[in-house]
Amino acid sequence: MQSLDLAARRLLAFSLALACALSLALAARTTRADAAHSPGDLVAQLAPWKSADTAHELAAGPFPVEQLGAELDRLAKTGEPARVNDTLRAVQKAAGARYWAADFDLVAALVALDDADADAYRALLGTACILQALARDGSPKAVARIVAVAPDHGWMLRFEVARRLEALGERAIAPLILARGHAELRGFATATLDHMGKKVPGDAVQTKSNEVLADILRAYGTTKDLDALGAVVSFVGSERDVVRGASREATLAYGDAALGKLRETFGNVQGKPVPDDWTADRIARALFDALDRQRFADVDALVDDGLAKAEHGDAAGAVASFDKALARQPFLARRAGMAPAYVHYARSISEADPAGATAAYRKALDLDPTGPHAPQIHAELAAMEGEALLARGIEDRAPFEHALSFDPSNAKARAALERMDADARAREDRAHKWTWSALAAAAFLALLVLFGRLPQRFRR
Repeated sequence: MQSLDLAARRLLAFSLALACALSLALAARTTRADAAHSPGDLVAQLAPWKSADTAHELAAGPFPVEQLGAELDRLAKTGEPARVNDTLRAVQKAAGARYWAADFDLVAALVALDDADADAYRALLGTACILQALARDGSPKAVARIVAVAPDHGWMLRFEVARRLEALGERAIAPLILARGHAELRGFATATLDHMGKKVPGDAVQTKSNEVLADILRAYGTTKDLDALGAVVSFVGSERDVVRGASREATLAYGDAALGKLRETFGNVQGKPVPDDWTADRIARALFDALDRQRFADVDALVDDGLAKAEHGDAAGAVASFDKALARQPFLARRAGMAPAYVHYARSISEADPAGATAAYRKALDLDPTGPHAPQIHAELAAMEGEALLARGIEDRAPFEHALSFDPSNAKARAALERMDADARAREDRAHKWTWSALAAAAFLALLVLFGRLPQRFRR
């Protein structure tokens, strides 16, 4: 027994020791993981490990852009510019011609550096890692923060910043345009745009991305770049909603600086001069309205054609015209007026094409969800759901009752419920008949058992 107790105690002690070891290992791993998500401790973790893979892993983040920016501001004050320059020159010397390549990895080069001033090394390595994290983010805010790094450490990282921006391509254009509005960054931003072939507004707006183009147009509006005004105004009638909205926002941001260009554009569109007392804002908004009327001219014609057909009882023709108009402009201001035609069309095909009728009812509800036809549409859809269930052999009163809650006069739902009630009564009558027949048969058999023969009145 004593040996068993001793073995049990040893096993318990071993288990406790193992649990403690696992807990400590887990705690250490958690601490390391938490630290990897703290850019403030980024450089402290990188320096002793001396691993490019570790550096890239830590720089992957993700970190909030604001947090990365705060750390960049701190690093900009770390290390004397002369010593930072010496460290960077050591990297250039070690890398040779590769340093000027577009795909040069400054993070890996710094990690591989054998000897450098501690403060300067930390400043450069931390900044390089954060530039990598911001480039991976790629949002306009992140790219703008990359641009802002160029003057740090006495402009020693301007080539690394330019390399990151050129690698980002079109996403860097808008932040660089905005940077030209800052005296300190104007020369660097202009030179970088020139090197990218995007210095001229006509070249900068050559992109297939609606979001990038919208950012560029808004950037020109923010900086009120008069050289770009023609390019900005050229998109105020664009078919692309995002681009058109950004162009109009930027045009209005120019204010009176755009007055001459707006007068010229409005005159070309309308074929007549602008009244002398109109402000730039008034001209711009009148121009937008005129362009919208032109853009929607064919759509309005389709809507008018559909309304005319609906008035003459041609629901199918009306729906065909409305479908074409909605395909061009889904959110027309006159969309609610189309709903009745879809309702009439759905009713006309409900027997022959239930699926098509359901689609038409749903389209009507989408066009005018709170209109006078909405309760009837909800009722029809619920009734059709009940009929679909009946066709599959499922008798469910709920959809029909739901339909009557929307529209008590719905004949389809009421007829279905009355039919269900009649069938239920018929089944009940049949059940009663079978019950009485069974009782009579049972009584007859009881008489046979009790008397052993048929009663006198049943004999012949």
